[in-house]
Amino acid sequence: MVDGTGRLAGKVAIVTGAASGIGLATAHKLAAEGAAVVLGDIAEERLEAAVDSIVAAGGQAHGVRADVASEADWQRAVDTARAEFGGLDALHNNAARTSIAHLAKDTVAVDIDPEIFMATLETNLMGCALGCKHAIPAMIERGAGSIVSTSSICGRAGDASLIAYGASKGGIDAMTRYVASAYGKQGVRCNAVAPGVIMTENNQEYSGPELLARYERHTLTPRLGAPEDVANLVAFLFSDEAAFITGEIVYVDGGFLSHFPTLGDIDN
Repeated sequence: MVDGTGRLAGKVAIVTGAASGIGLATAHKLAAEGAAVVLGDIAEERLEAAVDSIVAAGGQAHGVRADVASEADWQRAVDTARAEFGGLDALHNNAARTSIAHLAKDTVAVDIDPEIFMATLETNLMGCALGCKHAIPAMIERGAGSIVSTSSICGRAGDASLIAYGASKGGIDAMTRYVASAYGKQGVRCNAVAPGVIMTENNQEYSGPELLARYERHTLTPRLGAPEDVANLVAFLFSDEAAFITGEIVYVDGGFLSHFPTLGDIDN
């Protein structure tokens, strides 16, 4: 069993896509708040390094190779949480197809390759659905639980490309409400976080300095987002302080979608 101090002391969490970016920042934050964390990812070397870094900082962590499109991998991740830490209280559905090579093929309606579209949905959306399928029974065993999925501003607003990615994130928003509705009375809450432009290593490489500068002009805060901004929100939603919050899509985008587009043309 898990013990210790902190806002999440005694809780056990699974984080997918945990070897880098938002997932890694979230795993570190949850461990720092006292949770025991099972990190899942397909990048096994980076996953091992991530686990080692949490343990070196005094946290409790265990890694498991997890392709979120695989039911067998999901069952193994939940079984690992039970075996290593005694159960499961929280799930961060964070893994997604975000490689630059894949995103470059995620284009528009008239020329999108169906295989690219389906691969995106399989990981981004079905991966979250399978996570809920296997995590919810374990949470009910514990008497309560909290699921947070990583959505995106792309699920709310359209763009000139990334149609499959946007559709997958819109699907996560809908699924969040359905899971919250079906399992709330059994003590399981379900929310989503919708990041704006977050300065992960992958996003910086994909967007490039010119596009990032345009994003910053349209962000109301003085800077673009950091993975830790999302991690802080996930930790709050997992905590008992958020016990009356469920079925919500919470935007962490620096106000990117909350103003008239013309504001970005004005020097502030």
